[in-house]
Amino acid sequence: MNIDPVENCNHLECIRCGRCKNACPVDTISCGIKNREELIKKVIKNAIAYITRKKNRTFIIFVILTIVLSCLYSCLTIMKSSDEIEKALYESSNSSISITRKDGNYFNVNEFKDIEKLKEIEEIIMQYDGLAKLKDAKVVSGEQRINREDLSDEFKNVVSLEATNNTKRNILFSSGVFTIKEGKNIGENDKDSIIVHEEFAKQNNLKLGDEVDLELLDTEKSGKIKSHKFEIIGIFSGKKQETYTGLSSDFSENMVFVDYSTSQEILNNLENNKIANKILMYSGSLESTNLVLNKLKELKIDESKYSIEKDSNVFEESLESVSGIKHIIKVMTYSIMLGGMIVLSLILVLWLRERIYEIGIFLSIGTSKMQIIMQFIFELIFISMPSIISSLLLGNVLLKVIVDGFINSEDSIISGGSLINNSGFMLNIVALGQSYLILISIIVLSVVFASSLILIKKPKEILSKIS
Repeated sequence: MNIDPVENCNHLECIRCGRCKNACPVDTISCGIKNREELIKKVIKNAIAYITRKKNRTFIIFVILTIVLSCLYSCLTIMKSSDEIEKALYESSNSSISITRKDGNYFNVNEFKDIEKLKEIEEIIMQYDGLAKLKDAKVVSGEQRINREDLSDEFKNVVSLEATNNTKRNILFSSGVFTIKEGKNIGENDKDSIIVHEEFAKQNNLKLGDEVDLELLDTEKSGKIKSHKFEIIGIFSGKKQETYTGLSSDFSENMVFVDYSTSQEILNNLENNKIANKILMYSGSLESTNLVLNKLKELKIDESKYSIEKDSNVFEESLESVSGIKHIIKVMTYSIMLGGMIVLSLILVLWLRERIYEIGIFLSIGTSKMQIIMQFIFELIFISMPSIISSLLLGNVLLKVIVDGFINSEDSIISGGSLINNSGFMLNIVALGQSYLILISIIVLSVVFASSLILIKKPKEILSKIS
């Protein structure tokens, strides 16, 4: 304290230390207040005594503080998780770079072996599309728009075949057109594996673990390939947009997916002679994808024969919605802060009017206005402490609701639950800590505002109202 305690005993900063006891309204030494530490202890003691005595009021304040803190925590988490949101959006959008032949035919993948050296590429998927003849099973029949009388036996009872090392990345599955009902998707390490449509499985009494004997057809060389038995590891459902050519393979029910490595073995394609209709490359972000695209140009790929395309439209559309969401969340955060302060201030104003007698007693025994305000602040801080745990739980629920409401409404695959799981523990703790500091600021401002309406008056005016 920079003031003279003897000459300035009525100053707002006076803590009634007792050095000017003849000038003070009350002998503070006799009241037991000898130093600042003891003063703080008394303030804390009084605050605890009040909140334990007024249980109903304490509970109401607790609920209000919990709601405010939960809203602040969820909003700050979203704002701080913008990078995680964008990354999750990019992954869910299945954005990629594809290489295909302009004439639609397959090509030797060895021509593009240098792409494996690009460190920005996280995953490379080979895709081979063809036809296969069923040996011991029957195709699902349906109404054909095109009737062909010229079909040879070779092209009867055939299914469309797609060989890949990751069916999860396939546009039909990532878009939700096809959905795995039983089993799993084909992965990179799967061998002799196949997934079939549920209607195909139903017609042929097939289940997980059963085998399907296929004879791959080399349509470009017009020659048969030896048959091979595949084990069913998954059964899917769904209906794609069908193009009719008069073949049984036109129907979604007659589409099968097999692992890429086994398909190349059946086609007698050795390591340096593997073929594909499409190569898909995946990176972790839009920036790395653009970098890969630039590096592919440096490989001097014959653009007269091959098409190199970037498919990130879904992500870019979602990113626009995320930018809008971040702005909305920022506005929500400020609104919550302002609204919380207004609501808390109004409640405190009403309750402090009821505590006018208590305030008068404090003033009559020499308690300073600053000490009274500090007690009110400590009361709310003590009430707010248990709300940290409850706000963490409620805030995560609100976080899921907000993200699902905003992002999923824009047809994104990301969910609030995935965001919570992907957010780092430290990020959540930092967001909660910052939210609590904001809450403390709201408490201080609310108490100061509410108390000023009463404590701005002179002690005589307050004491006269309770006499």
